[in-house]
Amino acid sequence: MDETFTKTLNALANEAEMNRNAQENLDADEVIFYNSIRANLDLLVRKPKVQTIHQILDYSKSLR
Repeated sequence: MDETFTKTLNALANEAEMNRNAQENLDADEVIFYNSIRANLDLLVRKPKVQTIHQILDYSKSLR
């Protein structure tokens, strides 16, 4: 029988290297665009309270 799943997630295991490779493959226009929106992207970062995370987890467990 064949296995139809991946045992390791390379994307998660090599995240730092993937980010480095992604930046190396950008064109000059893409770098300029990224630098122009970087400040706005930083504003989108959310740091939820621990209580909020627990409420979401409890809700998802109740759906099982």
